[in-house]
Amino acid sequence: MTSSIRTAILAAGFAVAAIASPAPAPRQIHVAVVGDSLAYGAGDEEKKGIAGRLEAELGALGIDSVVTTKLGTTGATTRDFGFVLSQPKTRSELASADAFVLSIGANDLREAFLGGRAFGSPIDIVDKVLRDIAGTVDDLHRINPRARVLLLGGYTPIPEERVALFLEPIIALWDAALILQFVEDPLVSVVRLSDILDRPERLSTLDSFHPGSEAYQEAARRIAGLLAADSLSVEGKAADASGFQKPPAASQDKKRGASLE
Repeated sequence: MTSSIRTAILAAGFAVAAIASPAPAPRQIHVAVVGDSLAYGAGDEEKKGIAGRLEAELGALGIDSVVTTKLGTTGATTRDFGFVLSQPKTRSELASADAFVLSIGANDLREAFLGGRAFGSPIDIVDKVLRDIAGTVDDLHRINPRARVLLLGGYTPIPEERVALFLEPIIALWDAALILQFVEDPLVSVVRLSDILDRPERLSTLDSFHPGSEAYQEAARRIAGLLAADSLSVEGKAADASGFQKPPAASQDKKRGASLE
């Protein structure tokens, strides 16, 4: 066989292989940002919140199609959000979500400690709020048993530096309590916010309580990184940028384990 014929055959083979190889499937995701005022985007000077920033952040990480659903209400407690989740229309909207970004529990704590409705010791109050958050997560699991749940951790919502320093260890304990609450659930991760909202200027200039635009942007970038890693990861292999191990995907025997992201 002459070299020219051999070259022609090889070229034809490569052409056929190129035609036969399917194009990579588009990466797409539906994210529902749900819960209280952080899910709503309260305090964001640019009025985007997390939901309004996820599409650009995920797109930058190679996600071709992003659908976001925002279902947040300022002041919502687990009880309030439970009522929202009980509505058939809401359940239908959320059934196709690949992931839930959930912010809930802060208003329960505020109501219990500051609303004159305390029902026991501080430990009892925290335990009840954690159980109520777990009930909310169970509701989301029933709506979509396969969807990832990214639960937003705590932060210091007070610009006064001395008070913030006092609250920092309490916030760390709260995040640790959330992790322990979901230690057996591989679909739940706690997303750290305390290192993003680590100084007064990260709070909103509108209310000095909720995150400002810069903090929302960083939170959305962190969440996008976790979701994009999920779409590529092999079970148990992925970790977020800060080095915390991502929980493995749910297995048939329901072995479970949560982490701080």
